Amino acid sequence: MARRPHPTEIRDAEIIRNAVRFDITLFLGVGRFANATAPNLETAHDEARRLSAENPGSRKPLIYAVDASGRAAPITSNIQPKKEYVA
Repeated sequence: MARRPHPTEIRDAEIIRNAVRFDITLFLGVGRFANATAPNLETAHDEARRLSAENPGSRKPLIYAVDASGRAAPITSNIQPKKEYVA
């Protein structure tokens, strides 16, 4: 029997499917962040790699999909560029 998706997973999948931009954030230290914005997921992964290269030794960048109404959903490691996410 297939696992029933959690309502949050369904909501996040909808946000990711309808994303108008992707925000990338890298925590640098207390109160310090490096940020970037990308129009698509492939570019967002490129920006995340760039932020990591510019700030060695920092944590892994976080990527969020943002829809037209401003709702955000995190992009997890199992969501890759050029693949549609279906919950």
